[in-house]
Amino acid sequence: MNRIIRRYGTGGEDGAVLVIVILILVAISGIVMGVSSISVNETQLASNEKLDKKVFYLTEGGVEKSLRYLAGLSVPFKGSGNNKDQPVMLYNDEQIYGIGRVTSYLDPLDSNSGETTRFVGVTVRGTLDGSGITKVLRVKVGQQNFSRYSYFSDMEKSTGGTTIWWYDHDELHGPVHTNDQLHIHGNPTFYDEVSSAASTVDYYHGGPPQDDPDFRKGLTLDASVIPLPANTDMLYNAANETGGLQLSGNPVRIEFDFDGSNNRILRVTVSGSTTDMNYPSNGVIYVNGNAEVEGTVRGQVTVGCSGSIRVTDNLVYETDPRTDPTSSDYTGLVAEKDVVVAYNAANMDSGDETIMAAIMALDTSWEAESYSSGSPRGKLIVYGGIIQKQRGPVGTFNSYGIVSGYEKAYTFDERLLDNPPPAFPTTGQVEKVSWTELDPSTDISANFW
Repeated sequence: MNRIIRRYGTGGEDGAVLVIVILILVAISGIVMGVSSISVNETQLASNEKLDKKVFYLTEGGVEKSLRYLAGLSVPFKGSGNNKDQPVMLYNDEQIYGIGRVTSYLDPLDSNSGETTRFVGVTVRGTLDGSGITKVLRVKVGQQNFSRYSYFSDMEKSTGGTTIWWYDHDELHGPVHTNDQLHIHGNPTFYDEVSSAASTVDYYHGGPPQDDPDFRKGLTLDASVIPLPANTDMLYNAANETGGLQLSGNPVRIEFDFDGSNNRILRVTVSGSTTDMNYPSNGVIYVNGNAEVEGTVRGQVTVGCSGSIRVTDNLVYETDPRTDPTSSDYTGLVAEKDVVVAYNAANMDSGDETIMAAIMALDTSWEAESYSSGSPRGKLIVYGGIIQKQRGPVGTFNSYGIVSGYEKAYTFDERLLDNPPPAFPTTGQVEKVSWTELDPSTDISANFW
């Protein structure tokens, strides 16, 4: 039998072709694997980006929820601890949006020595359900306080329904807001921002050139209505806290004074009986009834009452911020009814009356008592701000000048923009000052100011 033997070469051209084919296959395989790897990575990146956006959305929702809480407070937020400057947990692992949980801490500004403050830090951790992915956001916000206004009104008419006009000689420094329409007669000057909830301005002569107000930083019409507090319950509650002071009488007379060792005191008179008292540690005094105030204030204090407040003589700061900007003296006067300058011998003795305070009359006005009686009393010097439901009169005038009551000399205390008196009411508006994303491992309960 003959055998047929077929030989396959391992060298030569056939071998070279085989090697090339193998190399091409390896290259194609590498490309396929590379493309597959890129596709997997891109898919993973897309998935991670989606989750990152989702957890950011969740955490941002926790921030907005916290801001709504702050906006709902009638008085500025306070922290915890002996000095009221430590963070407070607001939400603990609370489910929102059906996708995850948020924990939120509020942290007050420490420099307020334990009292209310305009600035608050909001720190929120968001954690997605299932994945456990977290994100931490920290936002510094400002609680807008009524003390930020040099002038605020709910209505620009008197209690008798008379329209009250801004005249040529009127000059206002500091923010101005009214929930009503501005009435302009001539050329008053407004040096800071002005806003009105009305859609138009009422001009006595129909407008320029006879009525030509100077709004140095602009006028905003159709602004949001900012409601005044309905009552002084927030101050009543603050006075009932540890460190507050509540007094009863009709009236209760409070003189801010100093003892023989130059220690600040309150000289309180009720029904003819006078007692010296210490300032309340939280700075809040509340009178059930009517109050009378005068004297020299050292430190921070707010007097609230369920009736009216009469200013019976000069009410000033020990350290005058007009000459010493380092002054830390602040006063708030908040009445459920009126705040009035008393028509008495003490207020007539020098011809001028000086009041340093953020003044708030919820129902109804800041005004001078018996403003249309007697001879001119000089200037009514207010260094602070005036917030009232309706504009009240302080004097009468004719084309030659003042006839009775006071000539106005009002100056805004710019410190009140960021430093409200203790427990002075908030407007229910908050503003974001800064926004920062932090490392997820951050201890959000820590005090970071």
